[in-house]
Amino acid sequence: MFNLDHDIAALRKQFLADGVVSVPGFVNAEIAEQLRTDIMALPWEMAYVVNGKPAKLPVSQLKQLPVNERQALFQRVLTEASSKQYSFMYDTYMLITHYLQNTLASPLLRYYVETISSPAVLNFMRELTANNTIIKADAQASRYLPGHYLKTHDDSGVSFNQHRIAAYTLSFSKNWQADWGGMLHLQDDMLRVERSYMPEFGTLNVFAVPKQHFVSQVANYCPEQRLSIVGWLRSDLN
Repeated sequence: MFNLDHDIAALRKQFLADGVVSVPGFVNAEIAEQLRTDIMALPWEMAYVVNGKPAKLPVSQLKQLPVNERQALFQRVLTEASSKQYSFMYDTYMLITHYLQNTLASPLLRYYVETISSPAVLNFMRELTANNTIIKADAQASRYLPGHYLKTHDDSGVSFNQHRIAAYTLSFSKNWQADWGGMLHLQDDMLRVERSYMPEFGTLNVFAVPKQHFVSQVANYCPEQRLSIVGWLRSDLN
């Protein structure tokens, strides 16, 4: 599934210097195509923040709401985003949770969950990050549609009692354009943008956490879905 035949010494050098590294072609091209197909077919939930609290709503239920109720919900979420508080709106599917509950229907995505925490992949990640404490990787699928966004946060994991060494994103978007939004922006301590990454099909991005970052809002005219699998490389037992 994964192409681990990379110059790991060069990747580690870049990661240690910059706190972030990109690995193009991390997923076998043919498998990446099938993963994209299976991800697009997932029964998504919309994750969002309203009244300062995170919430989820199955997209199937969202579509059944009367238009005025749906628009009112979106307006409440966007009003939340206009404040200085952390906020987000995007579609999610918790791969690990559904795998453990035996409700993950796609055999290929089940294999992904098993493989991302396999000894070979974890060893690759340990070498890449120069951190031998990594013992597992988690995973969730995400989908950003027009209007979706993720405001600045640092992925520290403290409130979840998780020890996150690094975050990873694996993109399954095709032919993405920068003016569509949906860019991953990494920030410095003054919250200035240091680096920006466009979703590139089959490319793995890994960055050290905690690190302030955000995903810019996807433009209303964007014709493509921003599809990815994201997660953290962790050293905790939770």
